[in-house]
Amino acid sequence: MLTFLFLMTKVALISGVSSGLGLETAILLAKRGFRVVGTMRDPSRGSELGKAATAAGVGIDVVAMDLTDAATITHAVAEVTAKYGSIDALVNNAGYQVRGFFEDTSDAEIRQQFETNVFGTMAVTRAVLPQMRAQRSGRIVFVTSIAGRIGSLGLGPYSATKFALEGLGETLALEMAPFGIRVSMVEPGIVNTSFWSASLHVAAGAKSAASPYRAYFEEAERMAEWAVKSSPIRPADIAEAVFQAVSSKRPHRRYLVGSRPKALMLVRRLMPQEMFERMYEKAVVGRITKAKS
Repeated sequence: MLTFLFLMTKVALISGVSSGLGLETAILLAKRGFRVVGTMRDPSRGSELGKAATAAGVGIDVVAMDLTDAATITHAVAEVTAKYGSIDALVNNAGYQVRGFFEDTSDAEIRQQFETNVFGTMAVTRAVLPQMRAQRSGRIVFVTSIAGRIGSLGLGPYSATKFALEGLGETLALEMAPFGIRVSMVEPGIVNTSFWSASLHVAAGAKSAASPYRAYFEEAERMAEWAVKSSPIRPADIAEAVFQAVSSKRPHRRYLVGSRPKALMLVRRLMPQEMFERMYEKAVVGRITKAKS
C-alpha cells in the first residue's frame, strides 16, 4: 500500500526556490501532496528554504542547477528522473530583472538577462519534455509577469524576456496538446516580496550621473518602490495560482494574479487600443516628467 501511494505521488520540479516566489510555491505544493524538488545555483544557500520546510512539516529535495550552465540542467533533470521515475510538473520560476532605461542598458547586461530568463528556461523545459511525452502527461508552468503583457517603464530587457516566455508558452501549449501535456502562464503583478531587492540588478549606465535618463529613472524607481510596498499581492497568491495550474483537471492557459493587473488588463480589453495606449502613456510618463520638472 505504501509503495502504491509513493508511485501515485506527483513530482514537481521548481526552479529558483531559495527565496521569494519559488520558496513559497515549493512549500505550498509540498503541503498539498506533491513530492517537490527545488533547484538552486548553490544549494548551500538553502537555509531559508530549509527553515520554512521544517516549520511547515514538509520535506523538499534540492538539486544544483544554473540556468546559464547547460551541463547542470542536464544533470539535474537526469538526477530527478532517475530518483523518482518521472517529473509530472515543471514550474519555471527562476529569473531576475535588470532595471534601467533601454539606452542605459548594455548589450552584455541584456544578453545575460535573456540567457537566464529565456534561454535557460527553454533549456530546462526542453530537457523535461521527452520524459513527459513518453508518459503522455505533464504540466508546465511559466511564471511570467504582467510585464509580459504590457511594457513597463525602466524594465525593457526584463519585460522583453517575459514577452518571449509568453510567446513560447502559447506555442508550446499547442505543440504539447497531442501528448496530454498542459502549459500555463502565471502572470503576477508587482509582488510585495524580497524579490524586489534580492533579484534586482540596476544597469550600470542607469547609475551614471551622465545618463540623460537619470532623473526620469530615479522617479520611476520611487514609483516602483511605492508599488511594491503597497501591493496587496503576496508570494502565497502566486503559489496558489501555480498549484491550480499543476493540479486542475482543465488548467487555464493564463493565471493573472492581483487586482491591479486584472483591472488594468480589463480596461485594456474594453477600450479602443489607441485610446488605451494614450491613457497609459499619459499616466506613466506624466508622473516621471512632472516629478523631473
